[in-house]
Amino acid sequence: DPIAAITNHLARNPGPPNIPLFAYIPPRGWCCLTKKKLMARCNVIWSAAGIPSITGHSFRIGGTTELLLAGVPPDVVKALGRWSSDAFLRYWRSLELLAPLHVENL
Repeated sequence: DPIAAITNHLARNPGPPNIPLFAYIPPRGWCCLTKKKLMARCNVIWSAAGIPSITGHSFRIGGTTELLLAGVPPDVVKALGRWSSDAFLRYWRSLELLAPLHVENL
């Protein structure tokens, strides 16, 4: 539930109204959580668990697949992902599940 997650985040991590949503407080004051910092932290955790490092691109591919599995039309997924071409279609995962959902739009 994304609403409950963000509500919990804001309740546990109150801050000034002008800071970015995903900010944190290291020893020197508020910092914005960047993709580079997030991926570095995730990969430290995954490495300790014996999981290979990944890039942020994997999240984009996974998000695309989840939207398509939810029945979101490919043209909407393309717009949401700011894809400038149909290249995202190459990243479809679970094609055996996705094809029947979208075959009528082809």
